[in-house]
Amino acid sequence: MKEKEKDTPSQTAGFVNVTGKLPSLSAKNLKRLSVYLTQGNTILSESPVSASGTFQFHIAPQLEADAFAVLAPRGLDSQSLASHSDLPSIALSSAGKLHGGISLDFAGLDINDKLIDLWWIWCREYTVSGTLQTAADCPIGAQVTVYNVTCGVSGLVETPIVTVPTDANGNFTASFNWCCTRFCWWPCLPVWWRCWPWWWELDILAVIENLEQRLRAQSAGLATVAFSNVAPLRQPNAADLMTGVGFAGSGSASELQPDSARTALIASKFANPLLRDIFPWWWWCCENPNIVFSASQGATIILNENPSTSTRWCFASGQSVSLTGNSESLGSCQISTSGPCSFTWSSVGNEPGGTLFENISMGYAEGAAASPCNNMAFNGTLNLNGSFGGDCVVFYQVLSGQWGGGGSSVLTAGNPARGGTPPLAAQPLSVQLSDYITVINPITLDQQQLQVILGPCSFGSLENLYMTRPNVQNPPAGVTGLPPFPTIPPGYEWDGTSWAAPDLVLQVDAVDLVSPAAAGGVTLSVAAYDGTGASLPSMTQPFLLGPDLTIMIDTTPLASATIDWPTGTYVLPQGGVYNSDGTPATQTTTGDCPAYLITTSDGGFVLIHTTVVDNAGHLCEYLIQTEYGSGTTILPNPVDRDYTQAAASFTAASTPPPYGVDSGYGVPNAVPTTFEPQVPAASNWTYVGGGDTFYIPITQTCCYDFQLLVGKRTTDGQNCFCSPLGLAAFQTVNIVVTPLPPPS
Repeated sequence: MKEKEKDTPSQTAGFVNVTGKLPSLSAKNLKRLSVYLTQGNTILSESPVSASGTFQFHIAPQLEADAFAVLAPRGLDSQSLASHSDLPSIALSSAGKLHGGISLDFAGLDINDKLIDLWWIWCREYTVSGTLQTAADCPIGAQVTVYNVTCGVSGLVETPIVTVPTDANGNFTASFNWCCTRFCWWPCLPVWWRCWPWWWELDILAVIENLEQRLRAQSAGLATVAFSNVAPLRQPNAADLMTGVGFAGSGSASELQPDSARTALIASKFANPLLRDIFPWWWWCCENPNIVFSASQGATIILNENPSTSTRWCFASGQSVSLTGNSESLGSCQISTSGPCSFTWSSVGNEPGGTLFENISMGYAEGAAASPCNNMAFNGTLNLNGSFGGDCVVFYQVLSGQWGGGGSSVLTAGNPARGGTPPLAAQPLSVQLSDYITVINPITLDQQQLQVILGPCSFGSLENLYMTRPNVQNPPAGVTGLPPFPTIPPGYEWDGTSWAAPDLVLQVDAVDLVSPAAAGGVTLSVAAYDGTGASLPSMTQPFLLGPDLTIMIDTTPLASATIDWPTGTYVLPQGGVYNSDGTPATQTTTGDCPAYLITTSDGGFVLIHTTVVDNAGHLCEYLIQTEYGSGTTILPNPVDRDYTQAAASFTAASTPPPYGVDSGYGVPNAVPTTFEPQVPAASNWTYVGGGDTFYIPITQTCCYDFQLLVGKRTTDGQNCFCSPLGLAAFQTVNIVVTPLPPPS
C-alpha cells in the first residue's frame, strides 16, 4: 500500500497532531508494521511505521475522546483489524499531551520482536513479480498497482494493496502483508446465506443436492445405513469454486448465466436451518488473494484489468505474471544495427499488432477469415513501419505516389485492385515524426519518457529528411530544422538503443496521402542517404531495398445510411406497421413519434426500409437492432447484411415474407476469393448496397426503438472500423396491440 504523503499546512489546520515511537524492534518487523487510528471497528487512517520506529497522524479534535491507536501488520482492513482484539492499542484520551499535540507511548505494553514474530503466522508476507511490456514486447517504465478482488452485494470490488515501479527492463516485484482474516469473501458475511455471486449457483446447487440426500436419510432414521447410498462429496479447488466450475459435471457451460428463478430456489433451500448448519460455505474461502493489476505512466492509464475477466483467483505467493500495456504505452525497444545495409517495409499499424506487409494485396488489408472485416481499405492515422538493417543509413525520405486511371467513378478511380494505374512520380512526405526514449535513475529506479523529434529536417540540398535513431542524438554538422536532442535529467541514464517504436518510419493521416482526393491508391517507398548526404546504394556502399508498399485509401463517408419511415400511405413491401394479415395498422399519431394500433389477434409486424450505400464499394455490414421494454431485443429477418454473405442471399422483396432488397442493389462481390495478387478488375472486393427491407415481428404493446447500425470496411492497420458498428439512424414508434372484438 502506498505510504501517505505528508500533510500540507492547509490540510492539517484545525487538526491535532498525534506522534509516537515504538520500542526497539528489528528492521524486518518495522518494515511490516503500521499504527492504525480507529473508532469502533472503523479504521480512520493508517500510518506505516518508519525505519526508526516513528509514526504520525492528524486527527479532528472531536474524535479524540473515543479514538484508539492500534499497532498491527500493514495493509489490514477494518474487518481484519476487528478480528484481532488482542493487538496492542492505546486510547488517545489517556495519552500524554506534547506542545498542543498528543504523544503516544507504546513502551508500557511490553512490545518486542518475540510478540511481533507471532503475528506472521496469521499475516504472512506475500510476493508477486512480473514484467510489463508493450504489444511489441518492449519494456515499459510505469507504476504498477496490485489489487485484491472481493465480492460485494453489487458485484466485484477491487481494493488496491500496493504500488511499485518497474525497472529498466519492465520488471517489478510487489511484496505486502496478506492476513488470513480476509480469506473469505461471501458478500453477506456473517449471514452468508443471504446473498452470493450468481456464477456460484450451479456449484451451490450441486452441494445442496448432496446434502439434502443426507438430510432425508437422517430424517428417516437411516443415518448409519443410508449414507452408503449417498455419493461422498469432495471439496473442489477453491479457485474453481470462485469461478463457478468446481463441480464441472453439474451442468453445461450454457447454464452459467444469471437466472433469477435459480437464485430464488437456492434462497428457499437456505431457509432451512438444518441445511445451513451443514452447508460448507467455507469451501469458497482460499488462502491467497485474488489478483488484478493496473499500470500508469504519469496521468495515463496504460493497463486496467477487468476483474470479471482477468482475476487470477487464489493466486499463490511467489508466482510471476506477464502484463501488456495498451496502445498508449510508451515502451523501450532495442534498435538493431546488425545485418547488411537494407530497408524493408514490415507493417501498417501498431508494433507488432498491425497488418503485416505480406498481408496487403493490391492495396487491401487481409482481416479475419470469414469475417466482414476483410479486404479492407485504409483510413485514419497510419503507422508505417519498416526495418533498417546495418548502420549505413543516416537520413531517409518517405516518397508517396498516387495511382491514376480506373475511370472517374469513386468505385474504381485510382484503385490498384480495380483497374488503376501505378504512379509515374513520387514526392517526399513532410509531416513531423517523433519517438520516445525511456531514461532511468539507477538508484531510485524512477523512469521518464522523453520525446525525440526525428524530422523532417534538411541537410545540404536535401529536404524533407528523417534521421535514423542511432544518429539523431549526434547529427552530422549542417543539419537544420531539427530540434536539439532532449537533455537527460541529472541522475538519469539512457543506454542509447531503447526506443518506444524503433520500426516506426512515419505516422501520417490517410487523407493526407491522397489529398485533394478522398480515395485512391498510394505507393510508398524509401530513399536512403548516408552521413554525407550521398544516395544509397553508392559506388562503395551496397544497399538492399525491399518492395514498395501500396495501400488503398478510402476516407469517404457512406453515401447514404437512412431509415426511410413512411410519412403517408404505405403498401407492402415498403416500411410501416402492419397487422398479421398484411393490412396496414391504424395510425393514431403522426409526426416524429408516430403511434399505431395493431388489431389482429396474433399481433403484427413492422417493415423497416433502409437505404445504405457506399459508392466506394467498401460497405462492411449493416443491420436493424430493435429495442423495447427493459433491454429486450427482437431479431429481424434478415438478421443482418454483411460482406461475407453470398450474392444469392440478397433476394428481392416478396410477399410472404415481405422483406428483401430493391432493384439495382449492389451485392457483395468477394472476387478474388483468395488473398493472393490477382488481375485488377472493377468488381474486385466491392460491396455497394442500396435499398433494403427488414421484417420485425410485433406481439405486445410497447415503445419500440429501431436502430440502423452500419460500418465501412476500412482499417488503420490495427483496428477494423467496421467493429463495433456505429449508429447511423433510428426511429422510435409506439405500437399498441389490441385485437378487435369478434363480431356479435
